[in-house]
Amino acid sequence: MLRPMIKLFFLGRAAFEVARERVEDALDSLTAKAGEYKSTGSDRVHEYKDRAKEVASEISQNVWQRSEVLESQVRERIRRQVADFSLGALGDTTEINELRAEIATLRAEISELKSMKVSV
Repeated sequence: MLRPMIKLFFLGRAAFEVARERVEDALDSLTAKAGEYKSTGSDRVHEYKDRAKEVASEISQNVWQRSEVLESQVRERIRRQVADFSLGALGDTTEINELRAEIATLRAEISELKSMKVSV
């Protein structure tokens, strides 16, 4: 009678230990999965952050390059306009000088005609 009770005691203890090990394994597995989900989630968050940084960097580089292109286009347009204005002003100056020379020639001819008229 003692032997079956001892056997029962050991069977109960073994069942308790097996159940406890199973529960511990299940909890460990659950904890590992939760840690995995957490690390996967944090890895995903880090991946999304890194990707967002890359996209933001790419966009800022594109904006900066486009800004430089637009700035150089505006500068070139201004240079052309200044050059056209300068050439136009130079042309105007040349025309004015030609007109002055022509006026001087006409005045000389008028003076000559007046002197010829006076002498006649």
